[in-house]
Amino acid sequence: MILSGLICHRISAQDTIPQVKVISRVDDGKVMLRWAVSTPVAWQKANTYGYTIERFTVKRNGQLLAEPEKKKINTTPIQPQPLLAWKNVVQTSDYAAIMAQALYGEKFQVENMQQSGIAQIINKAKESEQRFSFALLAADMDFETAKMAGLGYVDTDIQEGEIYFYSIKTAIPQEIMQVGTGSIYVDPSKEEDLPKPIALTAVPQDKSILLVWDYESFKAIYTTYYIERSDNGTHFNRLEGAPLVNMDNTSKTTAVRRMYYTDTLSQNDKTYHYRVIGISPFGEHGPPSEIVTTQGIKKLEATPHISKTEFDASGAIQVYWDFEKEAESEITGFELNWAPQEKGPYTVAKTAISPKSRKTIFKEVAPSNYFKVTAIGKNNQKTTSFAAFAQAVDSIPPASPVGLRGTVDTLGIVKLQWQANIERDILGYRVYKGSLEKEELVQITVSPIPENTFVDTVQVKSLNKKVFYQVIAVDKRYNMSGYSEKIILKKPDVVPPSSPIFSAYTVKEDGIHLHWINSSSNDVVEHQLYRQNTTEAKKGWELIFKTDTITKYTDTNSKSGIQYRYAIFARDETGLQSSPSTPLTITMQRNTRQQVVKNFKGVVDRLVEKIDLSWKVTDEQVSEVWIYKNKKGEAPALFKQLPSKIKNITDTNVSPNTDYTYQIKAILKKGYSTLETVNITY
Repeated sequence: MILSGLICHRISAQDTIPQVKVISRVDDGKVMLRWAVSTPVAWQKANTYGYTIERFTVKRNGQLLAEPEKKKINTTPIQPQPLLAWKNVVQTSDYAAIMAQALYGEKFQVENMQQSGIAQIINKAKESEQRFSFALLAADMDFETAKMAGLGYVDTDIQEGEIYFYSIKTAIPQEIMQVGTGSIYVDPSKEEDLPKPIALTAVPQDKSILLVWDYESFKAIYTTYYIERSDNGTHFNRLEGAPLVNMDNTSKTTAVRRMYYTDTLSQNDKTYHYRVIGISPFGEHGPPSEIVTTQGIKKLEATPHISKTEFDASGAIQVYWDFEKEAESEITGFELNWAPQEKGPYTVAKTAISPKSRKTIFKEVAPSNYFKVTAIGKNNQKTTSFAAFAQAVDSIPPASPVGLRGTVDTLGIVKLQWQANIERDILGYRVYKGSLEKEELVQITVSPIPENTFVDTVQVKSLNKKVFYQVIAVDKRYNMSGYSEKIILKKPDVVPPSSPIFSAYTVKEDGIHLHWINSSSNDVVEHQLYRQNTTEAKKGWELIFKTDTITKYTDTNSKSGIQYRYAIFARDETGLQSSPSTPLTITMQRNTRQQVVKNFKGVVDRLVEKIDLSWKVTDEQVSEVWIYKNKKGEAPALFKQLPSKIKNITDTNVSPNTDYTYQIKAILKKGYSTLETVNITY
């Protein structure tokens, strides 16, 4: 909601709890107080219960009092005057009539009002908000009306040398509504005259005058303004029946610094004088501003049009344009504007060209030339032509850049450098980039760069280990050179190689046979196989084998009855090491295998999509049961590693029309059993 009353900048409709807001003014040894509450509902209730004023004397003759002296200004709450008291006043005061209607009218609607002046404040608002807004505005415009409405008071019991603190609160019971107390300090000795509005400026236009003046400096003093106009500079008349209100006054994000008003004229070339008068929230009219004098001006509508540009024998550019002959009397001359590109910025290349001229010459020719012609009106109005382009013929491209080199650091920052071209008309360079040697490189600079250096970034954690660059030179006529030599920059290796994986193993009399799949990374130079004796874990891991391409190894140094753990790593050419493979835990047994697992079988359940495996163990020395699984044509892989107490499992990771082979063996406390096999078609 927009409030015009009681200094708009002090009242916010967003207050969580309604507040009493207070302002004051000292005049002729009296203290005038003005207040209001911040919401329409609180205002309506306060009209019923009234307001109380307390005054505290806090300072006397320059000395701060140890205990402020309290005085109740009113013994009964201050309320709006009854309806009958307004009967005679409304006949002589429009603002009193507005206040009376807002307080006591059966209906309160705004009809047939235009979108300007006071109507903007309350147009389209609800009725209660209309009453509230109009009441505050009327109180601002007429202090007598404010006092009758219970929103103003004059304290005449003022003692010289005293400073006061006023506290104003509503008499609304707390159980009905909580309203914050308003307060203000007043030094009656500091009486100030109202200031003149400042910075009034008149901007002449076609049959209108735009008036602008400073609002920010005096927004705490004046709430509204009157505009006055005179034909002779002596006798002034007001232009609006109602005062002007700043409609942007409630902005929370930007400061409103100026007020604007447009006066429509019936004719140009007639002199008018303007001034503005501010109105305080106490209804006081301040002194008028300084007078500004101006007149409406005819709008310059004729616009130049550049018809052609051409080079003469000396290499200069002749610029030709058209302009209405009848409009020559409206201008003082032409300007020629130049820029190296169409979007500008344009600079003034030549001024004071005669209104009768239709051509001029431009000698400071550049590779690219854009021109605009501006007509300068007698009243500082301007009209400007569209841009026209002129370019000398130059089809010779610059030489290809040479000496291209670069580096890539560990963060992926690429720094390129090359020898600068020596041609005088070099505009800049374009840089091209690619990830594959045989692919076409892609331009990565939007516009030609003027320097012979460039900084780029690359993703070092990627599959591409190299990056490729080329550069071309561009002159000011946008002729492009050939490509420089392509350079190859190797990215720093910060990605370790992928891990190798164990594919199979067997335990035989001659040792443990290990098989693995090498790392898939293409920069691996070595695979390292480590072993750990689980009974001597504190000794850690020992390197037992290194290779570049071999994918198997037989550990002949393994001892029977000992459990070993194996892991394999990959190392690339920069020394980065992969994560370890999934470790294998194997017990070396050179004893004769025993058949302790019997009745190993599998049952297919296609309804539930599973294969149930079951078996029997005939030896109490079994510590674990290992099950291997493979599809037809594939190598077996360890499927389950189970305690000896488990005699069955279910495999749900199966697919229709697939042949599976399951193998089972028991790990004994001394050795291991024979391998039992079952083939199942699912």
